This record gives sequence, C-alpha cells and structure tokens, in this order.
Amino acid sequence: MIVHAIVPMKSLERAKSRLAGILTPAERRALVIEMLARVIHTLRDPAAHVAAIWLISADAVALQLGAAWGARPLREPGGDLNAALEQARRAAVAAGAEAMLVVPGDVPLITPADVRTLVTFLAHGADLALAPDAAGHGTNALSLRRAAAIPFRFGHESAARHLAEAAARGLHARRYSSPTIALDVDDPMGLARYRALVPLPVVRAVG
Repeated sequence: MIVHAIVPMKSLERAKSRLAGILTPAERRALVIEMLARVIHTLRDPAAHVAAIWLISADAVALQLGAAWGARPLREPGGDLNAALEQARRAAVAAGAEAMLVVPGDVPLITPADVRTLVTFLAHGADLALAPDAAGHGTNALSLRRAAAIPFRFGHESAARHLAEAAARGLHARRYSSPTIALDVDDPMGLARYRALVPLPVVRAVG
C-alpha cells in the first residue's frame, strides 16, 4: 500500500497563541519549528514506510523548511484547515497515493510505530483509523484509504465528527489510543509535559 502523509501547518507567526502568556513570539516560533521538524523526521524514518510527505501551509518559511527536510511543499491560498487538507488529498491521489495519513505539525512525539499501526489497520480491512488527543475530543492523526473519501472535519469535537462521517457511509473505522500521539502542545500544561520528555538543548558558553 502506497501511503502519503499530509502535514498541515499554520502560519509560524500565528501558531500557538494560547502560549502567549508564557512564551515570547520568538520562543513560540522556535517551538513550532522544532515540533514540525520532529514530525517530518519521524515520517521520513524508513520504519514508518511512508512514500511521500506533503507539507501544506500558507507560510513560505514553513514550506521552505519542510522542503529542506524532505517534504513536498504545497502552498494553500486560504486559512481553512479542512479546505487545505482537501487540496493536499487531491495532490496525493494525483501522485499515486493509495492511502493517506494526516498528522498535524504539532504532534511532536508521534513515532514510526504509531505510523505503522495506523497504516496496518487499513491493511487489515479498516477504511480509516483515528488517533484522538488526550481528552478524546480532537483528532491528532487520521489514516484513510483513498476510497474512504470522507470530508475532513478537523476542529471542535473532530474525533466524533470524523467517526460520524465514516458511520454515515458504512465505513469500517478503528480508534487508536496512543500516548505519544495524544500529546499535543496547545497550552501550558501540554508544553510542560512535552518539555519533561524533550528538554530544550543546553546552550554552552563559548570561551
């Protein structure tokens, strides 16, 4: 099965606004770039078995970074996440994808094993597989066959909405609980949990 990953990315300047109380704009930007790099490098790991990675964003800098890390940059004109994902899905299908894996750029602890599990569900008969956030409400990763063309419903209560779209079409959906995918860094508590696992690098003084 030829799997393409789709990584949507907000503007670097607007991302993680909920952390504005504890991080400066420069620190938020650095955090977003750090997490995006981790996601793309995980998807590029040979153990993940991903044939191509599409980074879709309206941010030129993010697209340049993604291309340098091995992703295919795809510029989206608007600010609607679900419309951007539809654009990326069309590009992936045109490039020969038999299945897609959507992973937002702020799920930094996803592992190659997580990716393989989400794809294995499809290989074993599921039409789509969903990994929720820690609260069980959001969608932190979504794999789906090319034929399972449900509309993307990222946003409020997206996990339930994606599963409802699948049920309405008689599709077989699987739910995958993963502590590494479940951690997204959207608030101070999430950042603290992330930094407990991935500390900032120590900057050594020169001289």
